[in-house]
Formats: sequence, structure tokens, C-alpha cells
Amino acid sequence: MASMIGYWFVAISYKPLQENLAVALDMKLIKFDDTVQYYQKVESYLLQQEAIHCLILGISKSLCGSKRDLASQPYLTVVENNKSIVATAIQTPPRKLILSQAVAEEAVELIARERASDRQIPGVIAPKIEAEAFVNTWQSLTGRSCKLDVAMCVHQLETVRAINGAAGQLRLAEESDRDLLTNWIQAFEQEALGDNEPESNHQLWFERHLENKSLFVWQDKIAVSMAAYSGATPNGIRINAVYTPPEHRGKRYATSCVAKISQQLLNRYKYCFLFTNLDNPTSNHIYRQIGYLPMSDLNNYSFH
Repeated sequence: MASMIGYWFVAISYKPLQENLAVALDMKLIKFDDTVQYYQKVESYLLQQEAIHCLILGISKSLCGSKRDLASQPYLTVVENNKSIVATAIQTPPRKLILSQAVAEEAVELIARERASDRQIPGVIAPKIEAEAFVNTWQSLTGRSCKLDVAMCVHQLETVRAINGAAGQLRLAEESDRDLLTNWIQAFEQEALGDNEPESNHQLWFERHLENKSLFVWQDKIAVSMAAYSGATPNGIRINAVYTPPEHRGKRYATSCVAKISQQLLNRYKYCFLFTNLDNPTSNHIYRQIGYLPMSDLNNYSFH
């Protein structure tokens, strides 16, 4: 149960790694158990780099209005230096910890030290520099190994460019697509993220998107590609789960699917966001053709 106060200070002794810092650090780590208070606290800071922070913004904004029971209390924390936010992090167990861009690397190390007692954290997702700082501190404190699952890039779109469209048309997913699309999301997660989620999670994913009318299929006589969106931020929304089975690739289905959905969303939002795997030059090329511009690299680590 959430406390009536909504947040509390965590007293952690912090000694800077460099003794000759020009500015004295007066860092405090503040933990929240009220999602609304947390979101109100961090929104302005995160909006300074909305694309980079679209995951944290989307998750925390969704938590504020969620009526679903969570498996456990989200981890919501802010690091302040002289009363100014220098970093923030969020985790909804059993998912990975997500870190913001940090003003000071020491803020990331402080979060890692505070979380070192929780050996159940499966990994971390963060901008490249912050991810590496967290991993280095985490490993030194816990002795656990880590693996870089995906080197990612977050992209932002403001205007859809004209493209040569594929045969077929976009349509909303239907209940009759359940078996096909739950198989596709499983294949997408394995291929793009190296994840193996339980079947029940795929069913919940399908049902949530079906209910929200946020899952689409590109139909060329048969279903040949899919894409979804979620995680609205104050000014944008994130496209995800873009997947075309191998036998249908090379026919511009995914390009057309994403371009059509993006245009629909830009009628309602200022931006669309999208994450790519830097090891997949094909998908990065496809999205840049549509008009998506790279904003920042992020690393996705798992702990073992």
C-alpha cells in the first residue's frame, strides 16, 4: 500500500570518486511510492530530452492512470544535487531498470549503490554513458556478470516523407488475428531483444493493444506485417513491435505499415518515437527513409 507521504529520503553516504571536484556534491536520493507525485517531480526534467526519455515518460504517465494491479511496487527514484534533479530511474518488476540521462555520472553510481542490495534486478536500459556507469558500479558491488543484449538508437519523427508504398493496406488488428500476432510478437522479442517472455504475457500484450486499438496489420491478401504503438508522452508516442515474417520481407511492407501509422499519430501528436537495433542496418535505413532521425544511443544490459 502506498504511504500517505508519497516519498522519502534515503540516507546514503556518498564519497565522490574524485576528491578534487570543482563543485562540492550534495546529492540526495529520493524514493517515491506515489506515481503521481513522482511524475510531477520528473516531468520537466525528462521533457528536456523527450525522445531519449520516452520510455520513462510513457511508463510513469501510464502508471498514473492505471487501474491494473501490479505484481509489485514500482521503483521510482530521483537524485538531486543542491535541490536540482540530476538523474532519475524507474523499474516495474520484473522488468529492467530504466535510467534517464544524467547531469553527473556520480548520480548514476548513487542509484547503482542503492539498488545493489536487490539482486533480482534483471538488467538496465539507459543512454550509453549512463548504462556503462551503472553496470561498472553494479558489477563492482555485486560481483554479478552482465551481457549487452541490444545496442539501440532512439529516433524521433516530426514529418512523414513520401515513400513508394507496398501492395496492400493498413487495418486494425482483430480478435481473429490473436494466434498469428501472439506468435509474431514472440518472434519479434526473440529476434530484436533476445527475450523469451511467457505465453501469458503475449496474450496480455495482444488483449491490451486490441482494447486500445493500437495494434495494426498490413494486409496484402493475407496479413504480412504488423506494428503497434504505446507509451504516450506529453508531446509524442512510441511505435513498437514492428515485425514482418522472413518470408514476406523485402517488399516494403514494414515501411508502408510504419509510415501509415506514423502519419495517423502525427495528426494527434507532435512526435513519434521509435527504437532500433544498431546491429540491424536494414531497419535503421527503413525508418530514416520515412523521416525518423536518430536522437541518442542506448544500451540494454541483462544481469546474470
